[in-house]
Amino acid sequence: MAMPDKMTPLSVRMSADDIAMLSALTIPDAVTPSEKIRRLVRTAHRQQQGRSDYAEALRVEEERIAPLLHRVRALEASHRVHSELLVHLLSWLPDMTATAMSSLAAFEKEDGVEKVAGNLAKTEAAVAERVFGLMLTVLQYSLTPKTHCYREDAVTGRLPEILEIARLLEQKAAQRTSRKTVKGKGGKS
Repeated sequence: MAMPDKMTPLSVRMSADDIAMLSALTIPDAVTPSEKIRRLVRTAHRQQQGRSDYAEALRVEEERIAPLLHRVRALEASHRVHSELLVHLLSWLPDMTATAMSSLAAFEKEDGVEKVAGNLAKTEAAVAERVFGLMLTVLQYSLTPKTHCYREDAVTGRLPEILEIARLLEQKAAQRTSRKTVKGKGGKS
């Protein structure tokens, strides 16, 4: 049988404004000021410790976004609307933040420009992977926007700009390919 943690009294001086903020603060499973302060201390500790571990950082970030995501889903249910775009973006944020935090924390203390530069490049690659994954998902939503958004133009409104950028990227890729072909045939550039 596990013994409960021994509680140590702690005296804290707080201004009337701080007490009012603490009283107004809604924290799950914490009602009294003591419960709220204990929960805040645990949360701050987990956030600090979680920076180096992806799974813990993800858990902390998911807990941080959970009230907002819950509120959006409740409003959607009560008004019989749904946005895959909004829910996906809100669900994506914790992964993105946890990826960046844990990647950077893994080498914060390493010395040497080459190690830091190499690890920053790894962080950049991990973040880019998630960003481009998000971009692809949003573009897929534009194929049938009525089924993915509250308003169709949330996705389709920027499509002309996106398509223009895609055309420019395609032209640039074609130019690179033609230059490589000319160099490969003995030509000069």
